[in-house]
Parts: sequence; C-alpha cells; structure tokens
Amino acid sequence: MLVALGLETTDEAVYREMLESPALGVEEIAVRLATTPGRVRACLDKLFELRLVQESFEAPGRFLAVEPAMGLQRLLARQHAELIERQRQMADSQASFLRLFAGTGARPSPGDGVERLEGMDAVRRRLQELTRDAVREVLTFMPGGPRSAAVLRAARHNDGQALERGVAIRVIGPEGAREDTATLGYARWLTGQRGEFRTAASLPPRMVLVDGATALIPLDPEDTRRGALCLSGPALLAPLLALFEQTWERAAPLGPPGDGTAHSLSDHERALLAYIAQGHTDESAARQLHVSPRTARRTMASLMDRLGARSRFEAGLKAARLGWL
Repeated sequence: MLVALGLETTDEAVYREMLESPALGVEEIAVRLATTPGRVRACLDKLFELRLVQESFEAPGRFLAVEPAMGLQRLLARQHAELIERQRQMADSQASFLRLFAGTGARPSPGDGVERLEGMDAVRRRLQELTRDAVREVLTFMPGGPRSAAVLRAARHNDGQALERGVAIRVIGPEGAREDTATLGYARWLTGQRGEFRTAASLPPRMVLVDGATALIPLDPEDTRRGALCLSGPALLAPLLALFEQTWERAAPLGPPGDGTAHSLSDHERALLAYIAQGHTDESAARQLHVSPRTARRTMASLMDRLGARSRFEAGLKAARLGWL
C-alpha cells in the first residue's frame, strides 16, 4: 500500500515487520526479509525521515513504528503539500503562458497550436464542437464555487452525447461540490452514466482536455467570461495532461450515495477513528468512549468493511486519504 505513496517495496516490508514485531532488531528484520542489515538501516533512515518510525525513549538507538493511521496521515499530508506545490508551479507556468497572449493584442492562429476565443459564447461553441467530435476521453478541472443551472445543463447535454458514444469522461471538482446540491446532482448523474467524478482540496484553473489532442484554458482564471485559449500539439498539452493525472490519482472518488463518506460518519465512529489514529487499541478506545470492547471492535469492523480494507493498516491508509482523520 505504501508503495503507491512513494516508498519502495522493501521500505514497506520493514515498516510492516516493525508493526507486527516491535521487539525485532535490525539483524532479525534482515533475516526475515532475506536482505542485508545495511539495507534495513537505509530503510529505517527513510522511514524516520518520513516520520513513520521514531526513536524509543526507553531504549535509545532502537526505532519503533508509528501507529499506521497517524503515520499515514503525516505521509499523506506531506505528499499533499508536495502536490499543491507542483500545482502552484504549473499554475505559475500557465499564468506566464497566458500573459504572452492575453492583453497583448496578438491573435495566434490555429497553425501555431494556439487559438484565442473571445467571450463565453465562442468558448461554449468550441466546447460543444470538441465534445461532439471526441472519440476517446474528455478530462475536466472544475474549480471554484457552485455552478449555475445553465452551466450544469450544458454540461449534461454535452457529456450525455459523448457518453452515448462510449467516450470516457473524468471530472475533478472542489471538495465543496459535495455540499452543493446542484453540483452534486450533476456528479451523481455523471457517475450513474459510467462517467467518473472526484474531488480535490486544491485545483488548478479550469481546463478541458479532449482526446489528449486539444485543451481549453481560460484567458483569465479570475474571469472566465473573457474567453479561452484553445491549445493543440504535444508540447503544449503534455504538462497539462501530466498535471491532470497527478491530481486524479490523489483526488477522492465521489462514491455512490450512502457509501460511508466522512459526511455520514456518526459522532461515535468519528471519535473511534480519532482514538485509533492516536495509537489506541480497540480496548483502550472503548474505555475512552465508555462503551464495551465488543462494541468498539464491531464498529471498527464496520468501518473497515465500508472502507473495503482488509486490515487496520489498510483502513488507516484509506481513512486518511478520504479525509476521515
């Protein structure tokens, strides 16, 4: 599981051994994993840097694994910060690019890979053309606040035609989309039509990318009514496609209604997850919550089932990724 977060297979194996057998030393872990003590020490250095292990107060020189939920929360926070920084850099590059054309009076031609579209009517006409002619996929960043009814109706119309032809549609919206009835209705409709919708805490300016060959980005991210640039060509699209895929991998799936998102957690479930993240066992968490250990175990089992997790370790990873912790 941690490999997906940037750790190597051996790093994760060392972490798991430390969780399951805290008393093991470097030599013993090396024997179990059929590797060298030097490799184990290198893994420990990396895990320590990521704050997934910490030095023991009672036995200086010995490392202890941090509780999975807490350690993963730290690791995800670090990766999220790195993602935000990459998005900021991409946004800065995009803004610099836009400044080359917006407000200069220049009118690049389609042959240059850049076409300037003035006003929202021109943008909507081009978007309709692109989605009408799409054959493979349409990828969209949908940042900002609630969308107007007219915008959502147009999105359903365009997306519906593309979906009927078997075109894949993926949309990334802001976390606030889960709280807006109209936007959430569109997202539910899209996923019901076999499209995909995810949310992210931070998004670049609005973009629509069609078949990996054409992209629309706003002339002014602060005022999308001014118009857009229509981009084509691998050199212009490659960084935008890479940014979308990076953001998609770290975005939270919408899931079906009642899928057990953080918004449907009871106070008891939320408190139990918080105690588990702090390193409590089911029994000690039960004492804090003034319930029986059996109740705590049953609740934790239910949460693991809703998360699709096979272990507390995996549950901690998924809960942290979904923002439950």
